[in-house]
Amino acid sequence: MTVTELRPEGGETYAEGLARAEQASAEAEAQRIRNEQDRRRAELADAKAEAKAQKDIQAALDEAADEKRRRDDARRAESARRARAEKSAVVWKRSALTIAIVCIVVSLPLQIMAFWDPAAWFLVAAPFVLEGVAWALLMGAQAAIDDERPSWHYRAGALLQALVAAGINYAHGSAEYGIATGIGGALCSVIGPVIWDLHEHGRIAKRDGRKSRSVRRAERKDARSEAKRVKAVNDLRAAADETVWQRAVDLSGFLGETVPSDATYRRAWTEVHGAEVGQTAVQIAHTRSVKRAVRLAQNGPLKDENAQVDSQMGPEGESFPRAPKKPGTDGRKKNGGTPPKRTPGTKYSALARSQMSAEQKRPSSDQTATV
Repeated sequence: MTVTELRPEGGETYAEGLARAEQASAEAEAQRIRNEQDRRRAELADAKAEAKAQKDIQAALDEAADEKRRRDDARRAESARRARAEKSAVVWKRSALTIAIVCIVVSLPLQIMAFWDPAAWFLVAAPFVLEGVAWALLMGAQAAIDDERPSWHYRAGALLQALVAAGINYAHGSAEYGIATGIGGALCSVIGPVIWDLHEHGRIAKRDGRKSRSVRRAERKDARSEAKRVKAVNDLRAAADETVWQRAVDLSGFLGETVPSDATYRRAWTEVHGAEVGQTAVQIAHTRSVKRAVRLAQNGPLKDENAQVDSQMGPEGESFPRAPKKPGTDGRKKNGGTPPKRTPGTKYSALARSQMSAEQKRPSSDQTATV
């Protein structure tokens, strides 16, 4: 008898205990290794998650910095534009005022000479009245513009007064100094008030937010193009489906629209056909039939399709031939070409009844072929 054969009563041998201890030690070591691997994987996952989070945070910070830079650039560009506009406005005002003063220097002495008469010396005040009334009316127009009141009557009166002064300068200058002097004096009487009136007209446009002529012309052109496009689309819709179009016209009248909008036309199509725009029951059935035929041509019949149910389908079913390929077969592929034997009195399953009901409702191949 060996030591390994010694077995205490109700216990185990030394060899068995040693083997069990080694096995337990191996299992503990394997478990430690697995735990270490899990810990490393968790650390790696945490490191990856942290790196991704840092990357996302950095991307968000970069995006915020870019957005701030864009806003700053836009703000600086707007400030520069406003500064240029203010500078241009100041230069334009000074230029208009300078031209007006120069025109007064030329036209006023010419009118004074026209009214000068030693016997009626008081008429020398008439040129100041003529020129002064025109400029007084222009100052009234400026006050009306600042007060957001109508200013057109002030400006019209100033222009009429300037034309009167121009006529006097032309008549006197032409008679005394020649035609060139007459024309020059007349122009100086008109140019000064007109230049200043143009300056005030610009202020009115800026105050009212009036768009420039080029912008208004472009908007009118876009509106005409859009009207032509809408008319062409509506003509196509009316020609494609008169019933839907008539319903859309009726709905547009109820909704207060002069022309049926896209939303109104979609609603009319849904009411008439019960589907999305461009789809009908016949079109949907044709699409399903074609998709099924393509699927069968590419992959063949599905393995889980029930031949017991398929055998109840008529030979005119989708993608099946009308006539049998061989005598004694119905030519269908899903049941191997031969219908299964059916025990008389067998009841149809719920799946079979559902399939037969769907087959009865599905349009025939002749109908789908005409789509």
